[in-house]
Amino acid sequence: MIDERTFDYENYIQEQLRRIDDLDERRFARQLLMESLGKVIAWSEEKYAALEQRIQNELDLPWKAYNVCMTVIDKKDYDPINNFWFPVCEEDIKRQQEQSYETIYLAADEKVCGAFLGMGTLTGISKTTGERIRFQIRRSDRYLRSMDKLYRLFTGNHVPWQTVHMGHMERFFDLIPMEGEAADVQTVALAHDWQVQDDRWSKYIRRDRMLLWNIRQSAVHAREYRVPCIDEVFYEHVFYLPQEQETEDGYLVDAGETILSIRYEKNKIVLRTTAESLEDIMVYRLCQGEPEQSAGYHAPVLSNRRKDNLAARYSQQTGNFIQTPLELNRKVEEMADGYQIRVLGYEILDRAKEEYLAGDMDSFTGVRLFSNDQRKILLLRIQAEEQDREDYLYESQIRYILSQLQLEFLEYRCMGVII
Repeated sequence: MIDERTFDYENYIQEQLRRIDDLDERRFARQLLMESLGKVIAWSEEKYAALEQRIQNELDLPWKAYNVCMTVIDKKDYDPINNFWFPVCEEDIKRQQEQSYETIYLAADEKVCGAFLGMGTLTGISKTTGERIRFQIRRSDRYLRSMDKLYRLFTGNHVPWQTVHMGHMERFFDLIPMEGEAADVQTVALAHDWQVQDDRWSKYIRRDRMLLWNIRQSAVHAREYRVPCIDEVFYEHVFYLPQEQETEDGYLVDAGETILSIRYEKNKIVLRTTAESLEDIMVYRLCQGEPEQSAGYHAPVLSNRRKDNLAARYSQQTGNFIQTPLELNRKVEEMADGYQIRVLGYEILDRAKEEYLAGDMDSFTGVRLFSNDQRKILLLRIQAEEQDREDYLYESQIRYILSQLQLEFLEYRCMGVII
């Protein structure tokens, strides 16, 4: 079937006019076709495009403006004027006089990260004194606390929660100097004047790195307007944004549990609450669009953006899901985000094996639907190319996809295996 929207009628008319030898007739035909028929065709295309855009808007997903992206950079490369990337933890860009630990990034796959955390301790050597320093290894709690706060913001603003890709975040570890190893352990650790004793880990450890995301935090002031109601008194608090609201950006308001509804208007947010007054609150802007580049910002970007698909949007709006192998493959492709993830098939199992990857990136939310989980395993068999196996973030991408699928397939435990 020919798509009429791609038909270049102007070029077609010009080619046909060349067949008219009489120049007066050709001139008359061009005036007739271009000024009359041409305007009709242009008007039809304009109305068709407007109708298509209207349908697209009606089928827009509610969480389209709330996609979260993450990347990592060296602290020395941080660009404070970048309008897309912001620190997950503000303390990463502040000079601290006293710090009892050092945060590192482990550029390794899931298996190596698990083995690193399982060691419990890491041994380093002072470059100046040659003394041994032992560090306790733990996951970076401050990044996990940031994720917990983000989840509470989503639920408090009544925005549907979508799994956030935590591939970078899970690779940050805190190294805490252990007491009794050396008299100047704290001094050596704080000065970063040490190196890893075991060369096996030195090739994975990246120091002085920080985590960025596309969420900008700013404080705004409120104005209260009393709204009449039959049996209660509600208040509308108007928060004027520091700059004109971008249509594609989402906003989250940190105003506790008193929010009844949120209305977004040009350059302002209106909160409907039962509270008579609100102090200055924090507004979190989730920047969308293409990431802004700065010098040194070259690490992979991990996000929960999905490939735009009109059929998928329609199914989301209607709530009719046909769970077939073809539909499952479409969902995986929709969330692959540039990775080549080929699903060979799936099967239902009674038990899981240790090498299976789990969709557990939402475990921090604390939601437990099944206290004694006896659900069957929905196992996806995934074939990876050789270059994908060398990418230490490939398994994290699969775990993210499984975590998203877990929100839809509640009757199963979604897992995957690379073959």
